[in-house]
Amino acid sequence: GDCVTGLLRSQPFFGNLALRLPVLPDPTRKTLGCDGQNIRYSSQWVAETDAHRVQAAIARVVLACALKHHTRRDDRNPERWQHASQLVTHGMLRDAGFTLPEDAEAWEGMSVEEAYDRLPEPEPEGGGSGQSPPDMGMAMPASAGAGGDSDDAEDPDSDDSGGQDDPDKQGNTDEPDDADDQEDSGDSNDTGDTDDQHNKPDQQDDPNPDSTGDDAEPETQKSHDPAGTGEVMDSFQLQDQTSDQPGSSATDETLKNEEERKWDEAMHQALSIAKAEGKVPGQVREMVQDAHTSTVDWRTLLRRYMVDAVKRDYSWSVPNRRFIDGGLYMPSIRSEGIESIAVIIDTSGSIWCRPKILEAFWSEVRRIMLEIQPQEVIVLQVDTRLQDVAEYSGSDLPDGIELKGGGGTDFRPGFEWLEEQGKQPGVCLYLTDMECSSYPETEPSGSVAWINWGDVPDDWNREPWGERIDMDGL
Repeated sequence: GDCVTGLLRSQPFFGNLALRLPVLPDPTRKTLGCDGQNIRYSSQWVAETDAHRVQAAIARVVLACALKHHTRRDDRNPERWQHASQLVTHGMLRDAGFTLPEDAEAWEGMSVEEAYDRLPEPEPEGGGSGQSPPDMGMAMPASAGAGGDSDDAEDPDSDDSGGQDDPDKQGNTDEPDDADDQEDSGDSNDTGDTDDQHNKPDQQDDPNPDSTGDDAEPETQKSHDPAGTGEVMDSFQLQDQTSDQPGSSATDETLKNEEERKWDEAMHQALSIAKAEGKVPGQVREMVQDAHTSTVDWRTLLRRYMVDAVKRDYSWSVPNRRFIDGGLYMPSIRSEGIESIAVIIDTSGSIWCRPKILEAFWSEVRRIMLEIQPQEVIVLQVDTRLQDVAEYSGSDLPDGIELKGGGGTDFRPGFEWLEEQGKQPGVCLYLTDMECSSYPETEPSGSVAWINWGDVPDDWNREPWGERIDMDGL
């Protein structure tokens, strides 16, 4: 509880992600882990570990869940996947200001799947460190750690090889697959008391680490933490599904999509709160923006963006009742409302051929405005110049918009008009296909969301600031 509270104050992005999840003791964990639904920790490890390291582990596991590492393992080797997850998150954590062990390696600019593929396969009879990427005839990402050759030195508990190459330590060489592990998982994980426990890959790793099967969820109950910086477990929701059930594949996919949608929304909300406090690490901002793809319905993202844009603050005078029963006093969030919102519509020629785009956008805007009730909504129509200005209250927006314009695209005139008129909207929504690179030289004071109905921008026309929400299915 104290560590989550500390994160909430010093690292609000990570703190708000962690605040969503119950924190539970779990004797099967070697250190600390998260399955997307709960943060689970070893009581002994927490008692013996400095608070800053516990906070860094919490931040790592919720970041890994935000990146969907808990839903994307499929049939890959669990400990090799864990190692890959740590490699691709360590750099973001260091960029955010967390202190990790010096030997905690970081590979920049790749997905967890790419890192997994570049890691060596666990060796069948132990031996070899298995911690450095193989010689693939290519330049490998630079390590962010000081040591650079292994992750295990960062954690005194991890005294062999980070568990990457030591399958014989399990001692269950006759287990053919994950189904057998399910019966043993309770016995193998109920103590969490040896240095080697979280370094024991399952025995099916030995001949073929990538052939474990989709029903391998019992493996995820074993503690895999090669770097000692926190582990991401398979999604709790998916662990109840087995591949031999009729229709389970479709069920798994539905649960996976729902879980990923929830984490996308949680990321967006956490980013908005962190922005309000001026505490958003650069790599986190880029990560969240890249995650906002059409995997999440644009209407959901737009509503979440607007609701979060309403000024928020933490109120310790009214504690969060969710945690009171557990003796923890967490802040609640109080809304102070928002006075002015600007909506700029790109009325260049392309929008005239797509009337359903404007209709869908405006319909959603009207519903959201009724919900958040801004005092003023300024609607501007702009192509290469300002074509129309209209002002409304949040409750009297018209049913539709009659387009004016039809020329080219220039993003500057609308913002220039707002500045000339002394208007300072807290939020500006800009509906456009992004086919323009004429942005204002300076970023407006309020938040800007580019509601993009066109293709994902390239380098030449990518938004230099603000958030982008890509419309899909239209």
